[in-house]
Amino acid sequence: MAVTQDKKKHWFIPHDQAIPRPNDDPEITQILVGIYTLDLAKINEVEQTVYIDFYLGLQWYDSRFDSALSNTNLSPYQRKLEEVWQPNLHIINQRNLDKELDEIVHINSQGIVTYRQRYYGKLATSLDLRRFPFDEQTIKIELISFSYSPEEIHFVEAEELNGISSEISLVNWSIIGLSSHSHAHYLQPEQQDYARFDYEIKVKRHSSFYAWRVLFPVALIVFMSDLVFWLEPTQIIPQITLATATMVSLITYQFILRQELPKMNYLTAEDKVIVGSMLLVFIALVKSVTSINLVAGGYRELALSLDDILKPRFRTSKSSIKYYKPGVNN
Repeated sequence: MAVTQDKKKHWFIPHDQAIPRPNDDPEITQILVGIYTLDLAKINEVEQTVYIDFYLGLQWYDSRFDSALSNTNLSPYQRKLEEVWQPNLHIINQRNLDKELDEIVHINSQGIVTYRQRYYGKLATSLDLRRFPFDEQTIKIELISFSYSPEEIHFVEAEELNGISSEISLVNWSIIGLSSHSHAHYLQPEQQDYARFDYEIKVKRHSSFYAWRVLFPVALIVFMSDLVFWLEPTQIIPQITLATATMVSLITYQFILRQELPKMNYLTAEDKVIVGSMLLVFIALVKSVTSINLVAGGYRELALSLDDILKPRFRTSKSSIKYYKPGVNN
């Protein structure tokens, strides 16, 4: 199918060089779309891709194949896809998809044309990781016709065909919903709208894994840095060693975790927890240096008071305790 330019230098595919649509120009050709996901194997946050395996089914009516007028008992037959009219669909977010089936269509005696294909490989997916690791994501299969506008063809969801297998191999995620919708896609180079169909899979991350792997170890590191508040201010080396060791541990831990995520211009929920933890550990380090200087200047009692003010409170205040006294009604 040739691609040319008009006088305004806008790229387009001339319709007169393709097989004409089944209907007259004023009518909209309805395209039934069914997508069934066989497997979701992996979501790669760094590459912003997902490995997917799915069936795509398309169906439309072409009166030119309607043989009911001549022979109602004619069996369905096959034609090559390139030999019949078809909506010229492309998966615009595909990165490395392979096809398993031959490019053929099945045509029955009523003029119904059916196309089936199985795709497997990588799709690009835009991930919003601001709430990571408590996030929900939407994986899309984006179909677009680069030949026809929404005024010429219209995609219709085949609800009975859309779905997802219950035995997907995606770990650490759960499927929370499926949806699809047809809309217009505007291409700036051509300054024209094209018909588009989006199939969406909504997934939710299992945060318990990260709670034990990230939040619990970070909490232990912060509590370890708080031990400087219980050390004698005169113990200079243990205080400095403990404060600096916890800070180095936290920075190293954060660096390792960032290898699993792409470089982004915003902080995730996990980043905010780690940055807040770094601030608490830094306060413990500043306190250690301050206490050492106070002791060196002869203000040991002031250093002890500073420790008492900053150390975490794990005990219940006396004012909140009720005492039982014999002979007194409570």
